[in-house]
Amino acid sequence: MDMLDKTNLLVLSHTYNSFIKDPIEIISKDFNKIYVLVRYKPIAELGNIIPLKFFKSRKKHSRRYSIDLTNKPDNVEIILVPLWYLPFKFFNKFIGPLHAKAVLRILKRRKIKFDIIHAHFGWSAGYVGMIIKEKYKKPLVITGHGYDVYDLPFRSDYWKAMMREIFIRADRLLTVSKKNRDYIKKIDVKKKVAIINNGYSNSLFWYIEKEKAKNILNLVDNRKLILTIGNLENVKGYDILIKALKIVSIIRKDFLCLHIGDGTKVNYIKKLISEYDLNENVKLLGRKPHNELVYWFGACDFLVSSSLFEGNPTVMFEALGCGKPFIGTEVGGIPEVIYFQNYGLLSQPGNEKALANNIIKALNLDWNSKEILEYSKQYRWENITREIVEIYKKLL
Repeated sequence: MDMLDKTNLLVLSHTYNSFIKDPIEIISKDFNKIYVLVRYKPIAELGNIIPLKFFKSRKKHSRRYSIDLTNKPDNVEIILVPLWYLPFKFFNKFIGPLHAKAVLRILKRRKIKFDIIHAHFGWSAGYVGMIIKEKYKKPLVITGHGYDVYDLPFRSDYWKAMMREIFIRADRLLTVSKKNRDYIKKIDVKKKVAIINNGYSNSLFWYIEKEKAKNILNLVDNRKLILTIGNLENVKGYDILIKALKIVSIIRKDFLCLHIGDGTKVNYIKKLISEYDLNENVKLLGRKPHNELVYWFGACDFLVSSSLFEGNPTVMFEALGCGKPFIGTEVGGIPEVIYFQNYGLLSQPGNEKALANNIIKALNLDWNSKEILEYSKQYRWENITREIVEIYKKLL
């Protein structure tokens, strides 16, 4: 019998979807029970019923968008941790104590027993993990993913000291790229930081013939198809992408760019599309179910990203897992994955001319799907989670 068979894992996170959900469900077979306590903003539900801009911008944090229970294993229990607070930067420093108090209350009330803690994102889940570790004397793993590594610690001396303390208190500190590890070193964290890449689920993402995928989607269009997936927020640089596509349209007209996602900048991006006369070339599809994305990947020629900052985007691995190249920017851990031009093309963030040139080049190239698929296998969650399970075993 494996040593984890009678072990309970406590996961602290801000969502239960994509790069949180997939690896948890793969490792669930190794555990007796996994409790996932998800930080939740009740105020976000108002975005579904109140059309005011303030409430609409909170919508992306609602249960519908941040929690995916599709095919959840029976031994994985999702527990909501409701937090009421004003969503402004000034109040951010109070979220950690508030979050910790709410989690401690739930653990006590529900008499949850656990053997190891894994917190995703240093703030506020990592802070909560630090508090729980001290109270329950259980080992703590923290994964730094993105903004908690490259942004938050550098906003002020307060945040530098806070994030350093949280990362130091972890029994095992993980992050998703070498670039992230460099940022952690910059705040004087001396301990070893293990790199565990993000990945993709090969039960959700695989190669599909282009015409077959288009037929499934009832997509009747013979133009080159460019796919982009992400939240319409400033950090994703979609204004840069629209400007780049305008440059592309001067060279060639035979392309259609499809965007999947939602966000606070949707009206601004719609305005830009019209302003640059791209209504025939760019379509915003809104959100799509996660298990439907494989068909959109299958139908496209390549995935494009215009992000200004990233940790290690899951959509990149999902695209590779579908045999599609990634056309993106040199941010976060992306250059560590797309280091060879057979897998994609990268440009500096914020540079629409360079991005346009790469899109034109990608439209002209004959990509080798088999080579991309073979390369992608190392990023399957089933392979990556083995490393995580070994870390748990060593701590126990």
